[in-house]
Amino acid sequence: MPSNPLPTRLSRLLPIVYLLVTLALWLFVWLHAFGMDMTHDEAYSFKLIKTNYFTALFGSANTHWLNSFFMEILNMVFGDSPGWLRLHSVMAFPFFAWAIYRLGNFIKGMPARIIFYALLLLNPYVLDFFSLARGYGLAMTFQAWSLVYFVKATTNEFRYRNWLWVFFLHLLAIASNLSYFYTVVGMAAWYAYIILIPKLTGRAIDRRNVWLLIFYFVLLLLTVADLLFIKYYGKDLGYGGDTDLIGSLFGSVWEGSLYGANYGQLLPVLTQVSFYCLVLAGAYYIFHFLRSKIASTGFLLSIPLISILLLNIFFHLLFNTPFLYGRTALQWYIPGILLICIAAGELLSISKVSRIAGAGIATILPVLIVIHHNKQTDRELCFEWSLQANTTKAIHALYMHKPQHPAMGFSVGGVYENYYSLLDSSLHPTPIDLPDQKQDCANPAMKETLQQSDYIITAYPATLLCLQQLGLRYEVIGSYPPGTNQLIRIYH
Repeated sequence: MPSNPLPTRLSRLLPIVYLLVTLALWLFVWLHAFGMDMTHDEAYSFKLIKTNYFTALFGSANTHWLNSFFMEILNMVFGDSPGWLRLHSVMAFPFFAWAIYRLGNFIKGMPARIIFYALLLLNPYVLDFFSLARGYGLAMTFQAWSLVYFVKATTNEFRYRNWLWVFFLHLLAIASNLSYFYTVVGMAAWYAYIILIPKLTGRAIDRRNVWLLIFYFVLLLLTVADLLFIKYYGKDLGYGGDTDLIGSLFGSVWEGSLYGANYGQLLPVLTQVSFYCLVLAGAYYIFHFLRSKIASTGFLLSIPLISILLLNIFFHLLFNTPFLYGRTALQWYIPGILLICIAAGELLSISKVSRIAGAGIATILPVLIVIHHNKQTDRELCFEWSLQANTTKAIHALYMHKPQHPAMGFSVGGVYENYYSLLDSSLHPTPIDLPDQKQDCANPAMKETLQQSDYIITAYPATLLCLQQLGLRYEVIGSYPPGTNQLIRIYH
C-alpha cells in the first residue's frame, strides 16, 4: 500500500469518479457486444457447441474452455444471437474494473494511479475483449485478481487460504485461455520457493502447501500437454510472431491499443519505451530484493513478467512456437503497466517539480485516450476481427440475388460456414473459397475462382484489380461499412 495516503478530499472523490467511469464503460461494452455481428473465431467456437463437436475442443487453439462452457449455457437459455452469446464477457467487466481499482492501491500518489487506471480501463483494445465471446476478457479479469491475491499472500503473514485463492484464480485464468500459462508459471515457481526453502522462510513445510504445489504441477502439466496436442495433432498453434520478440510481445499490444490510428512514430516509441521501462524497473526491484530479502510489490510483479518473457523464448527455441502476439500478448499489459506506474509513482514523489509534471500527465493523458477512443471505435466493429463487421447484411444481400456460383473470401467465408449456414438453411448454394487475402492475379486460385463465380464478397481492393486484369465485367452491388466488405456481381 502507498506510504503517503491521498488527501482526504481527493481520496473520497476518486472512488466515486472511478465508479461513474466504470458504469459508462460498461454501457459501452453492452452496446458493443450487441452491436457487432458474429466474428470469425467466435463463429468457430459457436459451431463446436452448436453441433456438439466437443472432441474437437482439445485439438483447437480456438478453444477457450470457460468461454465455450458459457456459450453453451447462454445458447440454450437465450438463443443464437451474438450479443447474448457474449454475455459472460460483458458481465466480467465490472469485476475486472474492481480488480484494477484494487491494484491501483499499490501505486504511490494520485498522478501515477490515474495514469494506470486510464491505460487499463480506457484502452479500446482491452475493452474489445469484454464485448466478444472469447476467453481473453475472462482471462484478464482472473489474472488481475490473481495479482491482487498474489501480492497479498506474499507481503502479509503466510496464510494457506490466500494462496488457495491465488491457485483458484490461476486455474480460472488458464481455463479462460490456455496461453495464460505463461503468467502462471512464474507465480507458481515463487510459491514453490517460499514453501520448499524453510531455512530462508523460517517456516516448516506444511502438508497442505505440498498438496497445493502438486495441484499447481498437475495444472501446468495438463496445460502444456494440451498445448502440445494442439500444436502437433490439431496443427492449430500458428498464431503469433515468428522473429521479433519485442515487436510481437509489446508492439502488437500497442498496435491494438492504437486501434488502427496513424500517429506517426508513436507505435515504435511505445514499444521500445515500455520494454526498456519494464527492464529498468524490474532490474531495480530485483536488485532491491537481493539486497534486502524483502519482496516488494514491484519485485512480485516482475515475476510473472520474467516468466512471460523467458517462456516465450524457451518455447520458441524448443518447439518453434510463435511468440505471443496481440490478444495472447495482452497478459503482460496488466502487470507491466502496473509495474511501470509503481516505479513512476515513486519517482514522481521525489520533488515538487516532478509532482507537478505527474499531475499534468495524469490530467492530459485520460483526455487524449478518450478522444482517441471516440475517434477510432465503432460499436459494429472490433480491431482483431474487423473483417467480419456488418457481415449479416452482406451475406443476406448475396443470397437475395439467388447466386448460382457464389464465392466468399476469408473475411466472410469462415463466419458463413460456422455460424450463418447453421442458422439459416436457405443460404445456399454453399460458396466456394475466394483467396482474397491481399492476393493479386499472380495467384492461379484467384483467377480460377473469379472466372467461375457470378457473385463474390471480398474485403480487398486487390480482388477488383484482378477482375480488371482478367477483363471481366463487374458491378459493385453493395458496400458494408464500417468494414471493407463489398458484394460484387461478375458478368460472364
